[in-house]
Amino acid sequence: MEIKFLNLLKKIYNIMKDKILNWQWFRDFFNITIFKYFVTWFALVPIFAKLSEYLPKEIKIQLSQNDSYIINLELPFKWEILWVSSLSFVIAYLLYLIFAPTFVKRYFSLKDYKEYEHSPRWIVWESQKLIKSKYVDIDKFVGRMAKKEYVEKANNISEFNDKKVIVDNKQTYLMFEYKDEQYKFSMPILSDNQENEKLTEIAVREIFWEIFARFSASKLGVRFVIQALLIFSLITFAFPFIESIISGFQYLLK
Repeated sequence: MEIKFLNLLKKIYNIMKDKILNWQWFRDFFNITIFKYFVTWFALVPIFAKLSEYLPKEIKIQLSQNDSYIINLELPFKWEILWVSSLSFVIAYLLYLIFAPTFVKRYFSLKDYKEYEHSPRWIVWESQKLIKSKYVDIDKFVGRMAKKEYVEKANNISEFNDKKVIVDNKQTYLMFEYKDEQYKFSMPILSDNQENEKLTEIAVREIFWEIFARFSASKLGVRFVIQALLIFSLITFAFPFIESIISGFQYLLK
């Protein structure tokens, strides 16, 4: 019974992980300037509500003895709903800032990574962060790295330091244990005991995207909450938005 339940949970997890948006999508979304106005609205609405608390809904302006105008101060929608929408957005944004992997936030692409002018050895340190993380799919990362022959088994190393990076004059090494096997990842790639720049450049490109993909798909639970908050924000925003459109058409048709 317990095994069946665990298998069911695994199936649900596999279905969900393909439906939940990744960190790269959230990064691009939160960088859209127009959506950042939600944060401004969230801050300003309570101030506006306090200032307008004792204002009448209508103000009559007397231009002459027989000519007057009435200014309606009432909004065509409930600002409370819009504030709840912005609150949901702000919470989602804060969760993104706190939990989004630094690698995804820092590097938008391989071009961004290269603009930092990292040594080819730096990708080893980034790989160490991924290997140490509890929230990424290590199986997929190690499997693909082994298939591309960027990692090699190192069961014969006497002084094996799990998840440690070692630097020598030729290469930087990352040693780690995976499924009772010892592995070593080294950069740059050597040919005849000298750095092969062409193969090293290809390797950095391939490994960058492997790391990026694994970090981008990490922390499923947090990504699920952020996506749910954004959907709720969109739904609650739709009500005042539609009310504003209806109010505008009513004004035009008068």
